[in-house]
Amino acid sequence: MESVPIRTDLILNNDISRALSLVRAFGNVVFISESFAQGEKLISETLMYLGNIKPDYQAVKLDIRALLNSGKHKAMASFQSFLNGIKTDEEKNVLIINSLEEIAENFCLISSLCGIIKKKTIPIIAFTNIEGFRKLEKITVLSGSLAFILSERKEIQTKRNKSVLIIGATSLFGNSVYNLFKCEYAKVRGTGFSKASSLNFDKLDVTCEEDVMRYFSANPDFDIIIYVAGEADADAAEKNKERAYALNTDAVSFIAKYQKKCKFVYISSEYVFDGKTGPYASDSLASPINYYGHTKLEGERVSLSGFSDVLVLRLGALYGYNGVNDKKTTVSKIISCLSKTEPLEVDNVQIKHPILLEDAARTLLRLLDYRISGVFQVNGQQGLNKQEMAEQIAAVYSEVTGTNFLFPIIGIAQGQCAGKPLNTHMVNIDTPRTFGEGISFLLKKQRALKQGKQ
Repeated sequence: MESVPIRTDLILNNDISRALSLVRAFGNVVFISESFAQGEKLISETLMYLGNIKPDYQAVKLDIRALLNSGKHKAMASFQSFLNGIKTDEEKNVLIINSLEEIAENFCLISSLCGIIKKKTIPIIAFTNIEGFRKLEKITVLSGSLAFILSERKEIQTKRNKSVLIIGATSLFGNSVYNLFKCEYAKVRGTGFSKASSLNFDKLDVTCEEDVMRYFSANPDFDIIIYVAGEADADAAEKNKERAYALNTDAVSFIAKYQKKCKFVYISSEYVFDGKTGPYASDSLASPINYYGHTKLEGERVSLSGFSDVLVLRLGALYGYNGVNDKKTTVSKIISCLSKTEPLEVDNVQIKHPILLEDAARTLLRLLDYRISGVFQVNGQQGLNKQEMAEQIAAVYSEVTGTNFLFPIIGIAQGQCAGKPLNTHMVNIDTPRTFGEGISFLLKKQRALKQGKQ
């Protein structure tokens, strides 16, 4: 059992702040770092701040690779002996794991580690790299419980010298991406359709091939194109299938025809899964149960086949606040109901994994910084039905505004046009803040913007 010294000369950064929150909420955090040195530094910083919270913490290191090198049977015996040692004083221990991805080679170790994570009695801090994450991701019984953080690349010091086009910048998520990226990239443009002119974006009808051709003939040299346009309402997609397919799938093929050389980003959805057998890795079987999910899965396939450099990002249920013109979300509808003087009835069946707009946009920015391709996923780590969401929102609303919602929040099974998957929990490349923290951020931002403050 190797003790790790705790440093006291470090400054808290955003990744460490998030790590502390995730350890409190889920009992673990796994940094995805660009180097071994960065991973060790992030762990050291996290330990330092954990030490400030609880000074009698003892950091205990476990090297999975060294353990496995001793042989399969001896490794398990050594691991059990190790666990017995730290359990004797588990309230004071923090488990630091090196070479976590190597655990993929031993099912018995996986099972034992899952037990520790489930109990949340011993905080776990670990790090890996992108390749290690891909190995761990496949072990969904473990990775679905791990709180990964995609660490900030340290080489990014100034504005990124690339041109970015955000197609669908007038959408809820598109606008959030635009607001972040215009501060981070040298050249950022956005397109929209019905609201484009009022928001000073280029007007582009992505369902019209001729319009797409004209636009890229006039604007041919974007380094990165992010496709956030499309039909995002599952019920609307069910009612107008032709329009949904045109927006979510056909439009991608038009762009590929006239702008092949860019890095292409396709924003997809958790609805590509049926919600029966999660948590889902990025390579888990996709089997959508509604037409919206079908169009998003087809959009993924067209993207991956139509461009040479593609990033697909599947998102959970989005919530957040950009301004008064935002499209309504489950969260915004619940917040608006808190000012009413009547009971609130919400669905208590479907489980959502909500993610704040800013967190999803940050994950996208970091994935692009790592210059990686393929399919990745981000959603809330905690699953909540709408009744549970409403109860948390009401509690945070009371803390932030000082106004209590005094009426019952009633859970019912709500009818719907499109079939909805029960629980589409996906393995995260980058775990967002908890739902309560996200709601607090949203309400404070909303209040500040309405008061004319930034």
